[in-house]
Amino acid sequence: MFAAAQEPSPDPQARRFVLALATLIVCFAGFLRLWNIDAGIPHNVGTDEPQVMLRVAHMMKTGDFNPHFFDWPTLVFYMNLVVACVTFLLGSMRGAWNDLAQVGASELYLTGRIFTALLGTATVGLTFAAGRRWSAGVGLFAAALLAVIPNHVRESHYVLTDIPTAFFATLTLVLALRALERKTAASLVWAAVAAGLAGSCKYNGFIAIVMPLLVAAGGEGRAMVRLQRLLMVAGVAAAAFLVTTPFAVLDLPKFLSDYARLAAGFARERGGEPGWSIYLKHLSSALAWPALLASMAGLGLMIWRSIAGPNRMPPALLVVFTCVYFTVMARSYQIYGRYLLPLFPFVSLLGAIAIVAGIQSLRRVRVPLQVRRLAAVALVVVPLSTPAVNGFGFSRQLGLTTTVDLAYQWILANVPAGSKIVVESTALRLPNQYHTVFVRSLLDQRFEDYESQGVQYFLAASGEFQSTLSDPQKAAGASGAYRAVLGPSRQIAAFDASSSTPGPSMRLFQLTK
Repeated sequence: MFAAAQEPSPDPQARRFVLALATLIVCFAGFLRLWNIDAGIPHNVGTDEPQVMLRVAHMMKTGDFNPHFFDWPTLVFYMNLVVACVTFLLGSMRGAWNDLAQVGASELYLTGRIFTALLGTATVGLTFAAGRRWSAGVGLFAAALLAVIPNHVRESHYVLTDIPTAFFATLTLVLALRALERKTAASLVWAAVAAGLAGSCKYNGFIAIVMPLLVAAGGEGRAMVRLQRLLMVAGVAAAAFLVTTPFAVLDLPKFLSDYARLAAGFARERGGEPGWSIYLKHLSSALAWPALLASMAGLGLMIWRSIAGPNRMPPALLVVFTCVYFTVMARSYQIYGRYLLPLFPFVSLLGAIAIVAGIQSLRRVRVPLQVRRLAAVALVVVPLSTPAVNGFGFSRQLGLTTTVDLAYQWILANVPAGSKIVVESTALRLPNQYHTVFVRSLLDQRFEDYESQGVQYFLAASGEFQSTLSDPQKAAGASGAYRAVLGPSRQIAAFDASSSTPGPSMRLFQLTK
């Protein structure tokens, strides 16, 4: 049943019911991703959000579409540039601005985040579109699981590259399945375009090209015809990448230099715990064990179907992308949980396939009907419960006032404009009325160095500083070093976390003459 792509039930009433449920799931996914979407703007934005939005604001103000930065490709910059321009035009019509100089990244974060949240929500819809080709149940469960996975919910709140990459990777799957159904060159071209766009969001997104390549290689025809299809897919994906990352050619030296530096960093040898083990922990944390075990069972079932099934290509698309993507990322030197974002729609589909297969198998068990129904409900509810609680909890927690919010409000109310403030670990971002200097640690310089630079305030917030607060004896060395730097200063404010106020513990010091 799960080996072949299948059309939805022809029963109009059943189809309307399924579409209504899918719509509710997508709407709930959108609610989770848009809830408290403005949290932390503009002072406590997500890691790397400024890397995107500062460049978007610069492009909008200068007309220079070269980001001069190729740690990422440029499609995400350009999509957010369109959003930023629309934001500015609509704001101008409301009287919010009358000159482009009045707008900076701070005014653009919200609509950029909303755009990212909508892409994350659309990915849930695409997951349903892919899953319903196995069955309506697979599509609904996969969409429901992705809708609540806390990692996907969390990252959909920030203007970063991972959610757009996941969107286009999932779109590639849908279009590759469509190409299998239609068996036309045009449908295969569109799948290749989507893969190129995934790569233009983030380089690891190019792994999505394995799906249209599989379709091209597995189609009918002689070896030369298949080779032509493979070359077409590679060429179209490369063209889609270059159209949306044009300065990879127009600024070739900078692109090659940045990419070589990035690739060399990822290629370094890892020590300690292997990457595959760390990523499995990330998966288990995101999904919880019931859903993760279901996904593993689904992967095993799809591997079997891709080898022995009557229609092996649809399951092969899921298996190959999942295994290749996980292997490539796990072998990299840099390991971050958000790198798994493009994998979550596929993991959700694999889990859904296993769950629906389990429900189907209950029909052959000779137990009372009521027992079978309770078992079926448990198979659905248990894997969804923990991700749903965690995903809902994350969005809810974003609405809480944090220690960073308190510090920001206190500084605005009590520190004179024009003051020079040293901030550890980019703990918060202050408006332009302050001269902010970001440092990794206050210990990077001596007090005399800060004094000679005209520093007036210190905001201590690094993990190393927090250890001196939580366990001064264990962190005696760091405590002494901070006393040496901050000794001539006086503490004027403290911001500590509590059950109702999350965030790092921070201290604000004023330099005294």
